Amino acid sequence: MDPVSHLLRSGLTSFPRAERRVAAVLLANYPAAGLGTVAAVAKEAGVSAPTVLRLVQRVGIESYPAFQRMLLKELDQHSLSPLRQIDDHAPDADAMTRSPAVFVRGIDETLRTVDPKAFVAAVNAISSPRSTVYATGGRFSSVVAKYLVLQLEIVRPGAHYLGVEDRPTMLADFGRGNVIVAIDLRRYQQNTINFGREAKKRGATLILITDKWQSPLADSADHVLSAQLDAPHPLDSLVPAMALIEAIVAGVVDRLGDQPLDRLKRYDVAWTTGGFPAAVQARAEQG
Repeated sequence: MDPVSHLLRSGLTSFPRAERRVAAVLLANYPAAGLGTVAAVAKEAGVSAPTVLRLVQRVGIESYPAFQRMLLKELDQHSLSPLRQIDDHAPDADAMTRSPAVFVRGIDETLRTVDPKAFVAAVNAISSPRSTVYATGGRFSSVVAKYLVLQLEIVRPGAHYLGVEDRPTMLADFGRGNVIVAIDLRRYQQNTINFGREAKKRGATLILITDKWQSPLADSADHVLSAQLDAPHPLDSLVPAMALIEAIVAGVVDRLGDQPLDRLKRYDVAWTTGGFPAAVQARAEQG
């Protein structure tokens, strides 16, 4: 079953008004708000207790206790460490044999279940010629952010990677016209969450790439895209997230039309006339 946060967000526009208020309360302090009593949630939302229960049942959960059990299970999954995942990955075949199926499944589920409206909106924001795009991530997810920028800077100007140390300086200048792509995966990083929220407050468009349990930053993001994390080992895999990045870049190239081709031609000329191939070859020979 989908995470509770996804169930709540997916129906925000279709819930009756009173139930939308309940969903907003639950998402504003997720998942802690839902671990309180029905009466506490109802009071915070300014509705009756039966309204809270109707929302829970509307999203396909049979009872409030079942709703809370799902939240507790999500909490457990949020903080799942590699050590605790070892038992779930006892190999029944060698690594080369079992890996392809795991990676293919992760990529397929990621691209098949991603919110198509959020995907198109994210591609449009990243493609806008009036925007400057910044990507940032955490200890491991920064690899995904860097890869996105390496791809984007070939096909459009104004794409930059932001390391943790760069964030305070750049934050002071953020506003409308800036697009932030934040990568925040399980065992979410508070400094990435804080940065994304502050950038959003300053008027930046915030795109979040997270996992199916969803970073707390999802509540502040304009567009949320989720990737699977399954791996043939006890660690979380970045392969599905990388595939999502490739799909985003493909969408950007499609959106920009002939612009990427013209930029690629200039890129190749700059690479050749700048002596870069000779420099690379010289370093290789020295090595």
